[in-house]
Amino acid sequence: MNMKKILLVLGIAIMMTVQTMASSGVKIVDMNYVTKRLNSNAVIIDVRSEEIYNGKTPGRGIKGGHILSAINVPLDSFMAIEDDSIKLELLKSKGLTPKTEIITYCNTGRKSQVLAEELARLGYSDVNNYKGSMKEWGGVPANVVVVQ
Repeated sequence: MNMKKILLVLGIAIMMTVQTMASSGVKIVDMNYVTKRLNSNAVIIDVRSEEIYNGKTPGRGIKGGHILSAINVPLDSFMAIEDDSIKLELLKSKGLTPKTEIITYCNTGRKSQVLAEELARLGYSDVNNYKGSMKEWGGVPANVVVVQ
């Protein structure tokens, strides 16, 4: 394959990835983005279990505890709710509106992507998933990890 064909294939792949991400309404963000939003109106959601959110170590070198100011919406229990109106009431009880800037995270960014996509489906318009999640965040000594 010559260089032009390689670049063409690469360009098409990138465009398809961007379109897929945009179609779900969820933006992928990095640690710098999250750090800048710590003292803003953005709501950071930890989708892991309450035990891990409060400090139990999930293993694999990932810290237990949560990012400063994060709230806990455990993915498994949230997705078990079948009625969208109950999901919306739960989110409202946590101070979320459809216009709230939301950042989701978990251990590695995979499970938080599931919640982020569900929030977008429910009509939340400013949903972001922190891809590096706690694996990245907890590995930086300067980052605060709250343990209760």
